[in-house]
Amino acid sequence: MGTEHRNTPLPAAIYVRISSDKTSERAGVERQRKDCQALADRLGWNVVEVFEDNDISAHSGKPRPAYRAMLDAAKRREIGGLIAWHTDRLHRRTVELEEFIQIVEDHDVQVQTVTAGDIDLTTASGRMYARTLGNLAQYEVDHAKERMKRAKGDAATQGRYRGGPRPYGFESDGVTIRETEAEVVRWATDAILQGRSLRAVAQEMNDNGYRTAGRQRKDGTYASKPKPWKFDSLKDMLVRPRNAGHVHTGRADKGEAVITKAHAFEGIVSDEQWRAVYGTLTSSSRSRFYGNTARHLGSGIYRCGRDGCGAVLRAAPLGGTPSRKHERTWIYRCSETPHLSVSLAQSDEYVRQTVAELIRDPRVRATMTNDDEAATADRARRDALTARLTKFEDDYTDGVIDGAMYQRATARVRAELAEVEDRMSHRLRKSVSADVLGAHDPGARFLTAPMDVQRAIVATVVNVEVQPAPYRGAAWSDDRLIITPAS
Repeated sequence: MGTEHRNTPLPAAIYVRISSDKTSERAGVERQRKDCQALADRLGWNVVEVFEDNDISAHSGKPRPAYRAMLDAAKRREIGGLIAWHTDRLHRRTVELEEFIQIVEDHDVQVQTVTAGDIDLTTASGRMYARTLGNLAQYEVDHAKERMKRAKGDAATQGRYRGGPRPYGFESDGVTIRETEAEVVRWATDAILQGRSLRAVAQEMNDNGYRTAGRQRKDGTYASKPKPWKFDSLKDMLVRPRNAGHVHTGRADKGEAVITKAHAFEGIVSDEQWRAVYGTLTSSSRSRFYGNTARHLGSGIYRCGRDGCGAVLRAAPLGGTPSRKHERTWIYRCSETPHLSVSLAQSDEYVRQTVAELIRDPRVRATMTNDDEAATADRARRDALTARLTKFEDDYTDGVIDGAMYQRATARVRAELAEVEDRMSHRLRKSVSADVLGAHDPGARFLTAPMDVQRAIVATVVNVEVQPAPYRGAAWSDDRLIITPAS
C-alpha cells in the first residue's frame, strides 16, 4: 500500500460523517467534503463517489448506510483509495475498526485522512497506529458517557432537571409550570382516576386541539413538531413523578420509578393524585385503560350471583345468526361459565336510573367526598411504613441485618403499604367524580355523561350482583339485580 502514485488516477471515495446536525443544513459534512476533495487533488486521486452519513454517531451502534455501502464498494474493488477527514469519522468503536482493517487489507485499499495523515494498514506499524487512534476514540466515547452518567446522577440526587425534551406541563427548565398545559395534565389525571380509558382521554384531548410538547430548538423552531396524543404517550406523561414535583430514576412507564428527591419543586398535581394514577396505570390490571371506550354500562362491572360465583359479567350478542334468526340483541353473561345471563338493555337502564337517584341524595354524596379522618390516618400510616422501609435498607447496608432478614421484613411492610395506598387510591377515585356530584342535578348530569364516565361512576358508587332467573325463560325482572353501596 503506502502513498506511491500509479500511472492512472486511483479511483477513490470520500467518506464524511457528522454526529449531530440539529439544523439539517449539512454544514459539517460539506466542510469535510471540501477538505477531503482538496487532499484528493493533491494526491492525484480521482474521486468517483462521496459517501455521506449525516446526523449519525459512529459510537451509537446505529446502522450507518453510507459507511456500509462504502465497504461494499471496496469489496467489489470499485475503489482503490479512501479519504476521510479523520479516522474518528470512520469509526469510534474498536469492533468496527477490526472489520475495516480486514477489508482494507484484503482488497488493497489505500487510506488517507486530512488531519491524521496516511494510514498504511499493510504494515504492522500502520495497523498499530490505526488501533491506537481507535482506542483513543473509544476512550473519549467511554469517558464522555461516564461524565454524562455522573452528571445525570448528581442532578437526580440534587433534584435538578437532567435535560432532554421539554416535559409537557413545564417550561424548558423542567421545573417552571406552564399553566395552560398544567390544566390539561390535571384534567387528564382526574379523568384516569375516574376510571376512563387512556384511549378515550387521549381522543378527547385531541378533539379539543391539545397536542404533545414536541421538541423545540433555542431559536423557537421545532426539531419535531407537537403531535396528537396517543394512549402510550399520554400514559408516559401521566406517570411522571415530575408531575408531583419529584425527581426519580428508573422507568416510570414500567412501574420502576425510584424517587431520589421528593418535592424538589412545585408539582402540577398532588403527591396522592400522582401516586394513585401511577399505581392505576402501572398495575397488572392496567390493560383495561388502554382499550377502546366500552359500549356497555355493566360489562366487567356487574358480577355473577349464582352459587357465590362472583365472576364479572361480559356483554355478548344473542340472535342474528343462522341458528337463531330472530333480531340480534345483547345480553350479559358470566365470564367464567355460561351458567347465568340477563338482558343487557333492561339491566343497564335500571342500574342507570338507580344510580342517578342515589347520587341525588346528599348523604350518598357525602360518603364519597368526606372521609378526612380515614385519609389522614392512611397518610400517616403510609409515611410510617415508608420510614420503616428506609430503616431496613440502612440496617442492611450497615450489616445490622442479613439479606434473608431484609427480604422478610420488607415483604411484610411492602404488603401493608400496598393495602394502604390502594385504599388511598380508591378514596381519591371517589372524590374526583366531583364534576358530576357537584352539579345542580347530579342525576341528570350522570345520565347525559359519556359512557366511560357513567361506567366510572357506577363502579365507584354501587356494587351490582345479578341473581339467576327463577326458571328457564322467565321474563326480566329488577328483582334479579341486587344493588348495594360500594364500600
